[in-house]
Formats: sequence, C-alpha cells, structure tokens
Amino acid sequence: MIMRDAEVRRAPSPTVPSARAGATGPIRVMPAIGGRHPMAALLLLCAVMLTCGAGRAGAAPWQDDAGAAPPATEEAAPTAAADDAAERWLAIRGGTVHTVSGPVLRDVTILCRGTRIAAIGRGLEIPEGAEVIDATGHRVYPGLVAVRSSGLVGADPPEETTDAFSLAAVTALAGGVTTVFSGSGAYKVAYRSIDDMVVRKDLHVPLAYGTRDPQGRRRLRENFDRLRRHQQEVEAWERRRRDEPDAKKPDEAWIRGDLARYRALLRGEAVAVFTADRVHDLLQVVDFVEQYGIRAVVVGATEGWIVAPELSRARVGVIVTPRARQDADDRLNRENGSNIENAAILHRTGVPVAIIPSQTGVSFGGLGGRDLLHLRLEAAFGVRGGLSNDAALRAITLDAARILGIEDRVGSIEVGKDADLIVADGDILHYATHARWTIVNGRVAYDKQAEGIFDHIRPDGDWDAPPPADHWPRRLGMPW
Repeated sequence: MIMRDAEVRRAPSPTVPSARAGATGPIRVMPAIGGRHPMAALLLLCAVMLTCGAGRAGAAPWQDDAGAAPPATEEAAPTAAADDAAERWLAIRGGTVHTVSGPVLRDVTILCRGTRIAAIGRGLEIPEGAEVIDATGHRVYPGLVAVRSSGLVGADPPEETTDAFSLAAVTALAGGVTTVFSGSGAYKVAYRSIDDMVVRKDLHVPLAYGTRDPQGRRRLRENFDRLRRHQQEVEAWERRRRDEPDAKKPDEAWIRGDLARYRALLRGEAVAVFTADRVHDLLQVVDFVEQYGIRAVVVGATEGWIVAPELSRARVGVIVTPRARQDADDRLNRENGSNIENAAILHRTGVPVAIIPSQTGVSFGGLGGRDLLHLRLEAAFGVRGGLSNDAALRAITLDAARILGIEDRVGSIEVGKDADLIVADGDILHYATHARWTIVNGRVAYDKQAEGIFDHIRPDGDWDAPPPADHWPRRLGMPW
C-alpha cells in the first residue's frame, strides 16, 4: 500500500528511540515546507509587477504571498552539527530496491551514514535520531547520471558559482537526475546545499578529429607523436640513470596547456571525447584510438550501428540519443542514416552505452519531453529500439558512470557508494512515474509533496486517480 504523506514518517529527532527496520515506533513526521517552488512565487510576483505596475519592492524570492518567509529548515540553513557526516543517518525502508549492479531486493532497508551507503538488508538497527523514509509500495533506484548537461552547474569553479536554489536544479531532481557532467568534470545536482557537489574533475579531454579538417587531424597526430617520443626518451633516461646518476632528464617545460592534457591521455589518466556521427568519422576515431592506445568516448554515433564491431574492438564507449534522426542518403551504396535500434545493436556488440536526450539542460519552453527532466524517457525509447529494460537502466546509471570514470562513486546501490537514490512510485522507465523523493549525498534534496511542482499529480500515489483540475505554473487571475 502506498502511504499518504502524513503516514510517510521521517525522523530527524535526537530523542527518537532506537528501532529496527520494519518495526513501528514513535518517529516524528517531517512537515512539508511550502506549497510551491520558491521560483514559482518569484515568477508570479514579476508578472504582477509588469501587469499592474505594483509589487512589494525588496520582497525575497522565497517569501509567500503574505510577505513572510517560511520557517528555516535543516535543508535551507544547515548547521555544523547537521553537516557532520559521522552523525547524520538516513534510513529508507520497505521499498523494492533495484541495485542495478546486482539483484532486485524486496522489503529491505538502505541505511545511509553521512554521504555514503552504510548497509543494505533486513533487520538493520536504525540509529537513534535517524531520518526515516517509509518506502512501502515504492521502488528505489540509484540516482540517474547525465553524461552531458548545461545550465545546472556554474562556471569554473562550480562549487563557488552554482546557484543552489535554481528552478532547473529542483526540476532535474524531480526527474531523478543526481549527477551531471559539465565542462570536464562530474558534479552532484546541488539544491539548497552545495556541500560535496564535486565528484571528480578533469575526467575528459575533448578532441576534434573529423574528416572535414585534415590539417587539424595532422596537427593532432604530430603532437601525439611528439609526446610519445618524449615518453620513450623519459623511459630511456630512467633506465640509463641506474648506471649514470648524473644523466640529464629530458626537458618537459614545453609540455603545458593542450599538450599536458594530451599527455594525460597517453598515460591513461583521462579519457578522450570525440564528436562523430557518420561512418567515416567513426572509423577515423577508431584508427586514432588504436594507434595511440588511449581510452575514448564518442558523442553522437548516429551511424554507430553500422560499425559497432569496430567500436567494440577499440573499446570505445558511446553516448547516444535513441530518438536522434538522420535521414539516409540514397546516393550512397551502403547502409547509412539513423536507426532506432542503434543503442541495442551497440550494446549487443559489447560497446559501453550511455544515453542522453537531445537537450542537455532543463527546458521550460518549446517542445517538451527532450530535456534532462525526461532522461529516463529517452532510455525508454532505447527499449523501443530493442534494448532490454536492464540495459536501458544501466545506460543512465552504472554504464553512464563508467563512461565518465566515476563508477566507484555513483551509478548503483552498493555499500560504500554515494547515497544518491530515487524513491519512485513506479517503474523508472514508465513515462508516468514520478520521483517521490530524490536523495543526494544522503540528504533529501527533493520531496515531491513539499516542492509544489508536481505535488498536484497523484498526491496520494494512486495511479487510478483522476487528472488534476489545476496546473503549474498558474496564470494571473487564477485562484491559488
């Protein structure tokens, strides 16, 4: 049975006695904060000012219609004690846990300490003062990993420039996205808190190696050849100095900027990223990767289904959009163009596959259903093309994390990994499923019934409930 909001109990109270998972106890109910997202109130206020020429000057964006700010919560104004990872506990009990890396576990408890998952199982002792989410009737998934993003992370350094109260961030969390790749690093989706948002930096090195720029390809090969010769000279110097301690080390002062990043690729310290769609461009990438022995990922790979064996042999990962369309050219006497089965064919051939929608940000206008809010819907279209449900889920969780090189932190539900979780009211690949809670780094970053964005849709978790009579955002003149 899916429990109503007042019955879903969470307990951040230091006076709560110890209890075992599955047992009932005096656990305090966490009150809902606000009736709608703070940005919704701000947008309404701006519209009123433009329409009527009046407004409350200086009103804060988090204030309600009466001008009074809601009381502060631990999420809005965390204290040093609340931030102490050794003391903060979160338990999610009673749900069906899709670990991704292992079997599906039913009616178990996930116990999180600080930012990590501490234990998974039945009969776990829940520490005194832990926050508890009753996920009975819900499914628990690892947070989704977006291998490309825009507008969710600030400029470098993002841990100092990211807007922790952006509407885009909370909307992405509503879609279950907890980790995004931006620039050259991976970051957590920060909402109300930017603590521990950096997962890892300097993961990918973008390389331009298309058939339309032969001079650029030649310069890139020359730089890699020069660096490889230098690497061989360094290895020879290390062997020689055993007998000649005064042997001079080869000069490295010239290795900086792009050359330093290229050297990291040759050393296996980073992953090269190419953008290629056509067969001839993909084969050029395969040739380059095999020649220099580097790790690589291709973004696009629209015609990857044609050269899947070659990509697999070179161990090249791909980032694809199942709904991408590229019309076939009838003038060519070979297979070409897009294929809805692209992701499925690549996966069956052994190519690591991550899925991303065509829009890498959160969109509030234009054509809906193709932005990061619908990342899981894009994965569902991979299933439409023959990808299994498990493979589609991995393409937006564990396999996506592997392509980024952060699978040791995120992508699956395992002890020791980051506590990034989605508590959903249905199959994550179903278009109508909603995230009830989204947890990032062991904190509840999104609560559907508290944010006021999707709270009017099946508020009781009843899939047979009639459509809501209202919508968000509401227009001027409509009753709240």
